[in-house]
Amino acid sequence: MKRLVSIVLVALSLYSCTDPIDDNGTQDCGSVRNVAYESFNYCGQLKENPTKPTYYLINSNDDLQKLFNTCEGAVLPDFTTKRVLGLSSGPKPTTGYSIKIQSVRENDCQIVVEYFEKEPGDDASIATVMSYPADYIVLPKSDKPIFFSRVNEVVDYVIVASTFGDTYSSNSHPIFKIENQKVLQYLTVNNYPYDFSMSSYKSLVYKDDLVAFLLKIPAEIKNQKGQTKIYGEPNSHDQGAVYFEWSEGGVVTKIYLDNDDTTDQNADIVAFKKAIRDKIIMLEDKI
Repeated sequence: MKRLVSIVLVALSLYSCTDPIDDNGTQDCGSVRNVAYESFNYCGQLKENPTKPTYYLINSNDDLQKLFNTCEGAVLPDFTTKRVLGLSSGPKPTTGYSIKIQSVRENDCQIVVEYFEKEPGDDASIATVMSYPADYIVLPKSDKPIFFSRVNEVVDYVIVASTFGDTYSSNSHPIFKIENQKVLQYLTVNNYPYDFSMSSYKSLVYKDDLVAFLLKIPAEIKNQKGQTKIYGEPNSHDQGAVYFEWSEGGVVTKIYLDNDDTTDQNADIVAFKKAIRDKIIMLEDKI
C-alpha cells in the first residue's frame, strides 16, 4: 500500500476502537485486497455535531444510541460480525458540501479508507445554513488499525443494468458500477431514468477489468460521448432494456438498448448488448 501523505481526520475517542491514527504511514504487509462494505443510512440525528473532521467507529447498538437520537424501525447491521464506520468533514458554512468514502482496502497489517470531499458547484442551489457532511458504511469487524487517505474522486467508470421485463438474469433489475479498483452493486435506485446519487449499494471484494470492457464499446456508441441515446422503444410491450452508462473524465454517456434487436441496432450494437448481459451475469456470480 502507498504511504499516506497526511492524516486529517481525528477519532471521536468515545466510539473509536482502533489504535490511534498517526502520520507514520502504512506498511507494506502482504497483498492488497478490497474489503466488502455497504452503504448505511440511519434516520436518527447526531446528538452533537462535530466541531472538526472526525471519524466514528460504531461496534454495537449501544454505541449507536450514544451517538444518535433514537430512530424507530431502523434496519441495523449484525453487530456481532459488522461495524459502522462514519466520516464527517466537520462544519461547513452552507449546504452543498459532501464527503464520500471511495474505497476500503486492506493488507495483512492495516485497513486503508480512501475518501474524497466536494464543494458546491458554481451552479449549485445552496442554503446559507451550517451543514455537517458525513458518509457512513458497514464493514466487517477487524482488529487492524485504520488509516485514512484523501484522494481525488473517481470519475472514470461504467454502469451496466438490466431494466423492466428482462428475463436473462436471476436478478430482476441488476445494476453494477465498474471502476478500476472496485465494483459496486446498487441495491435500490430512486427514480427512472436512473438516479444513483442517493442509492444504497454494496462494494464487492471482486475487482473487474474496466479497461478490457471499455475496448468492447462500439464506435457508434463512442461517437455519442456526452449524450443520451435510446435504441428501439424499451418496454413498449414489456420487453425491457439494457442500460449502459459510461463516464470518461466526468463526461457521461447514457445508452438504453431495447432488448428486442430493433432496426436501429446494427451488428456491433447487438454484440455489445450481449457483452453487457454477459457482464451482468458474471458479476452476479461474484456477489
